[in-house]
Amino acid sequence: MESQLIMYPIVVLLTSAAIIPLVKILEDYLKFKRLKELLTMSSIAVCLLFLLTLYKQIPADGHLEVSLLGFNPPFGVQFYVDEFSVYMAVIFCGIGLLVAIFSYRYMEVDTGLDKYYGLLLTLITGMVGVAFAGDLFNLYVFWELMCISSYSLVSFRKYRWEAVEAGFKYLVMSTIGSLVSLYGISLIYGCFKTVNMREIAVRLLLAQNAFEQSAVLSLYLATILIICGFAVTAALVPFHTWLPDAHPAAPASISAMLSGVVIKTGVYAMSRILFTIFSLVPVGGASNSYPVPMVDYGFILIVLGVLTITIANIMIIQQKDLKRFLAFSSIVNMGYIASGFGIAAYLLYHYPGQHYAFKLAVTAASGAIMHILNHAVGKSLLFLYSGCIVHEAKTRDISKIEGIGRKMPVTGISSSIGLFHLAGIPPLAGFWSKLFIVWGGLGLLENTFLVGSTIIVVLNSIYAAGYYVWLMQRIMFNKSSSVIEKVHEAPISMMIPVVLLSTTCVSLTILLPWLIPLIENAALALMVGG
Repeated sequence: MESQLIMYPIVVLLTSAAIIPLVKILEDYLKFKRLKELLTMSSIAVCLLFLLTLYKQIPADGHLEVSLLGFNPPFGVQFYVDEFSVYMAVIFCGIGLLVAIFSYRYMEVDTGLDKYYGLLLTLITGMVGVAFAGDLFNLYVFWELMCISSYSLVSFRKYRWEAVEAGFKYLVMSTIGSLVSLYGISLIYGCFKTVNMREIAVRLLLAQNAFEQSAVLSLYLATILIICGFAVTAALVPFHTWLPDAHPAAPASISAMLSGVVIKTGVYAMSRILFTIFSLVPVGGASNSYPVPMVDYGFILIVLGVLTITIANIMIIQQKDLKRFLAFSSIVNMGYIASGFGIAAYLLYHYPGQHYAFKLAVTAASGAIMHILNHAVGKSLLFLYSGCIVHEAKTRDISKIEGIGRKMPVTGISSSIGLFHLAGIPPLAGFWSKLFIVWGGLGLLENTFLVGSTIIVVLNSIYAAGYYVWLMQRIMFNKSSSVIEKVHEAPISMMIPVVLLSTTCVSLTILLPWLIPLIENAALALMVGG
């Protein structure tokens, strides 16, 4: 029964997406135009309840799995759930629910809303499927489901040239990334004749000393291809260029989904494949039972992460459009997450079997996983707030919305909390996730590469805190311009998600003593497996 519960969230979401067109017909018949919105919100809420129930069913230090059509690994299509995958799925659905509530009023002037809500449900289905995938085939199918939905949602307002251009650019770049990652997956299948990730890891462990040079080169190439392919959706430099164009073009609700959760799916898929397949668990005593990556992918992730943080921080000061500003901020934060996972993998590779290094690796990975949550909450808040601003002031120009926080005090104060949260101002939770990443990177001072990279991350974090505070000051304290003279607070259904997200920023801080053990379990599930 517990294993079958894995399928319930996906079935609920996919079924709801499929019947949205029928609901549209029923709306026309009943003369009630809100059924599709209510169906979307209720189905995501039910999915959240299933996920919370599923989390309670996961055994300590273990996992749940189910194979479709009666074929077990290595042949069958497998869904595999542990603390990390459920953690991600809850974030996906939680942000998705708030976006659906926000869209109730924000999207009411648009046409074709049955398509909008159907695509939104399909997008969430794809992300949950990626989180639950136990094999590379399954992961890729749900990945494409997610990507196709997100292309369509970015260009939803197709009567605007920037939406069509941004959607096409996203389509081209993401398709290339998907094909690159598919080639990496094909190389792995060529070496091991299976796509089940845990079966590949077992075969790699058994055959690691018998590999020919060509097979070793194929594994290295597969690692690079997988990182580069998924880095496109994760918006890591130099694969990031689609994101700053997509955000201004997309509805604010979809911008919240893109930065809040979609780009996190890229780094999740990347880390899940790399840590599961290439982290070998040596056979031996307890002192030698820590995972040891076969490939030094941690070095690649650190370089990509530091490069992403630095370049995006340089680019952000040139932005005058609020949504482009927030887009580059999202790229910066993806750099933090990639650096955290990279530090963890680097420590495991270069200090095999060392207990202290393993503890530091868990700390860095926990910081990355916590930052996924922190950024999802904080950035979704800010993009929904930008939607409130555009809805009322009809502009995204930062110079024209100065002082708008005093005209819209409830959402303005909420956005200030979100900005402080992302800036990493103590004691907010955004500070602790960055601290964990830095702690992991500075734990072994004799490693100059690790220490140097971490110092760059710290300096960038201080710089980033400055522009978050700068933006807050312009929104809340500067003199109001004539453009926003008649602006008032956004509709209540748009305010509710913004206020709930700001409350979540504070709640995460208060609940840290209970949250940190859950996140450490998720990190261990990723690094060691259930």
